[in-house]
Parts: sequence; C-alpha cells; structure tokens
Amino acid sequence: MTIGKPPETWYWSHDIESDQIGGIVAPGMHLMRLSSYGTGSHRRFAALVFKDPGPECSYALDLDAAAVETRLRETGARPVAITVDASGSQPRFSLVLQKVPEPLSNLYVDLDETSVRKLLLDDHQNIADFVTYVTDGARKYAVILEERSGPSWFLTHVTAHELDVRLTELGANLLRVRAYAEDGQRRFAAVAEQSSSVKWAWYADLDADAVASKLDANNAYPFDLDATRDERGVRFTVVMYRDKP
Repeated sequence: MTIGKPPETWYWSHDIESDQIGGIVAPGMHLMRLSSYGTGSHRRFAALVFKDPGPECSYALDLDAAAVETRLRETGARPVAITVDASGSQPRFSLVLQKVPEPLSNLYVDLDETSVRKLLLDDHQNIADFVTYVTDGARKYAVILEERSGPSWFLTHVTAHELDVRLTELGANLLRVRAYAEDGQRRFAAVAEQSSSVKWAWYADLDADAVASKLDANNAYPFDLDATRDERGVRFTVVMYRDKP
C-alpha cells in the first residue's frame, strides 16, 4: 500500500480466532496485515483488510524460523507483513504473503538490533514490516526488507514522547510502530520515512472503541495496526493516514 493513495474501501477487525481469518476477508478485498495477541485459548488476531488494485494476499500461521524459510522457498511468495507469538518455547511467526515478483523482499528472523541496523546500511532496502519479541531473555526482531530507495529510519527503545520528538526532528512520517514493555515501562520501536505532504497521526494504548473513534475523528484509514493484551484487556497501536490525499 502506497502512502497518499488510500484504499478504495477498507475495514479492520479483531478478536479473530486462527480458523476464522479466511472468513473475515470479503470477496474483492485483500488481507494487508495480521497482529497476533494473547496466549493459549485467549490467543487472537487483529487484521487490516483493503480493497486495493494490488495482487491478492494469502497467509501462513504459526511457523517456526525453519518453516518460514521453507514456505517462502517452496511457494516463491513475497512476505509483506509479519506478526509473532513468542509465548512458547520458540517464537512462531504468522505472515501475509503476495505471490508477485516485485518489489523484491527478504525476511530475517531472530535478529538483535545491531544485526538489523547492519542490514539497513544498504540504502536500497527499507523495512516494510517488522515485529519485536523476547526469546531466551533477549530482545529480538524479525524484519521484512523491501527493495525501495529513499531515506528511512529505524527507531528503538523510545517512549511515546521521545518518538514524537524524533519524528519532528527528522521531518519523517511514521510507517510502523510496535509497543512493548521493558523494565516495567512502555517502549516503542518504529520505522519512519522521509516526510510527504499527507496528513497522518498515531496513537497507542487504545481500546477498540477508541480506535474507531480516532479513525472517524481524523477522517482516516489505518495504515498500520498492532495489538497486545495485558491485565486491562486488548490494547491497540495504530498509524492512520487521511482518507483523502
């Protein structure tokens, strides 16, 4: 999905069980993003679905790192979105896939922050999507790198205020943002790119009603959506862009 080019129509959904994902995608619509949250019998997904002229999307659920590599190799599909369930002994990844040759993309899992930044030294690759999680006591990242030129930034270990300040300093648009807890504090990791003229906003720690209210108040569509579950219930982090250029 290109910034500044809103989908013809869209909707978002949550509280989706794994066997219900296919049923929430209406004819002519494309699954754009999945976000896994909760554990065990309370494990659910949130989804973004767009009507867009791009290629149809498929999905693959709960793959370990080896199975991710095998799935991409055997299908020739291009990963466009990723989420993770890290509640078990090893992380399990769920992907949104497109079977098209361009733009080229590569998926890397179980990287530390230094390794991610080394991948970004190539100015012709930017992060299309990512997720962060903890395994064996260490914070890790899984990233989808897409061939795309232009300045972009990978921002980590920031508070909401610090993220806003950095985005203003950089003159950047927010593309992806992931909330997580670290030492009892809420932190964010994010991807931003060189600013365009489109209007956008981001919000964290929203319940479902608040997401709908913010989208309506901003006359916006959700460009990125991520969900977590804590003692208060499900909380969403969302990046939204104006519904009209």
